[in-house]
Amino acid sequence: MKRGSSDPGLSGSSILQYHWVASLVLVSGLGLLAVLACWLRRTCRHVGRYEYTALEAENSVHERLELERKARAQAQSACLHYLRCCPRYSLLHHLNDIGSRVDKQWFVVRDVSVKTERLLTLVPRSSNCPIACDAETRTTILDLFLALQHPYIYPILDLEFQEASTTSSDTYIILVLPFNNKGSLKDLIYQSSWQDDWCEKYSQRTEGLPTSQVQRLGRQILEALLFLKERGFPSCTHLHSGNVILQNGVARLSGLENTLFGFTSRIHPVIWSLAKADPAAIDIICFGHILFEMCAGYELKTQKPSPANYLDIDNYPQVVEVLEFIFQNPKCRFPSIEELLVHDFFRNIDLREMRASSLSQVYHARLTTSAITLLNSVKQFQVKKSKMRRNHSTPAEPPSPPPRGDQSEATEEQQLEKDSFEEQDIGLLEDNDNGNNIVTTEDNGDMDGENFDSSQEHRNLSLHIQPIANPLTLETSSLLR
Repeated sequence: MKRGSSDPGLSGSSILQYHWVASLVLVSGLGLLAVLACWLRRTCRHVGRYEYTALEAENSVHERLELERKARAQAQSACLHYLRCCPRYSLLHHLNDIGSRVDKQWFVVRDVSVKTERLLTLVPRSSNCPIACDAETRTTILDLFLALQHPYIYPILDLEFQEASTTSSDTYIILVLPFNNKGSLKDLIYQSSWQDDWCEKYSQRTEGLPTSQVQRLGRQILEALLFLKERGFPSCTHLHSGNVILQNGVARLSGLENTLFGFTSRIHPVIWSLAKADPAAIDIICFGHILFEMCAGYELKTQKPSPANYLDIDNYPQVVEVLEFIFQNPKCRFPSIEELLVHDFFRNIDLREMRASSLSQVYHARLTTSAITLLNSVKQFQVKKSKMRRNHSTPAEPPSPPPRGDQSEATEEQQLEKDSFEEQDIGLLEDNDNGNNIVTTEDNGDMDGENFDSSQEHRNLSLHIQPIANPLTLETSSLLR
């Protein structure tokens, strides 16, 4: 063989070997990138979970987490004690912190009498609780919720009050509800799993729901609010997307017991800053926030939508019209539930759940005297709180821009509605004088509630408003749960 000549077979083999080595390097590189991406994802996930503590000192973070761990252990001990005294239920497992309330715990139990799973919640009694937690109150509340059966209200199946321990005067409020593995409206909006930690589920903005779905769910929520209003139930103040349970595609209001037990909602500071001028409108304001969240894919962090917020939902012109009707009403007041129900956006919705023939008897179930007394007592407590808040706070921001008509006429109309609301809430039954008054002054603490640090009661949510990731491609039939 002459010098300088090359063997073709050898050259081809070298080329194949080169390509094989290059492929191996490429695959290895991709594998390393995948591992790095997974690590970053897990790291960011935990950062998001505890982002609300970023401004706290490190020892404060550890202290808070330790307190939450102890509270969780104490709650589980109380749950086990309750189950030993109530053989009807058996513990299946202790759920994650699926809600924002720091001291509330969730358990899945089995109801052996009907062989089905139930959700058990356990929370310490609030220092602002306006009612006594005793056997008589338990019976009254169970009778009350039996009379509040409605297709758009989530039922309460059982209630119990239990002492935290023999050495403590604290009382746990234990509720048993139907178990629903589809989650809440908030879970649907954020495409999250209901059983995940609250701090992890709602930290990223999503696209909004289809207009038809917003329309139907909104109408169902309004129907529930109207039913509660007609039955004399106090303003909910806990109306938010996390308290709207989705069951078979139907919106059902939950968390009504929070109003009776004096708990403060996570969104209360924002809502109250607008509602303090007209406390009767608090549920309408909450509904406006839910309506916005269903369309924008994120919570409204201010009293009412800003121009920038409206731009985020400009593809929902009908919803924008409803929100302007709520927050920028030309009559310089908030609309009523009835006015929203006859709005063009909600008026022609088919409510098949309301057509059931057996519902008429349920709707007309009479409240017991003790239940009416309890409701009036809670209303009186709410009025006292709202008056104290107005007396100790700065003048409220007007709920809407200057009226287009005569301002004095609108102001007089608004004042008449406010006076009517307070007179209705203060009025108690004559039966209240028979020693059946349920309001207690013991351990009520600061009735004003303005000095209470809500961050101690609820977990904070740091929502990253960024370009939408994981866009929703919704089909109403498949995603209605």
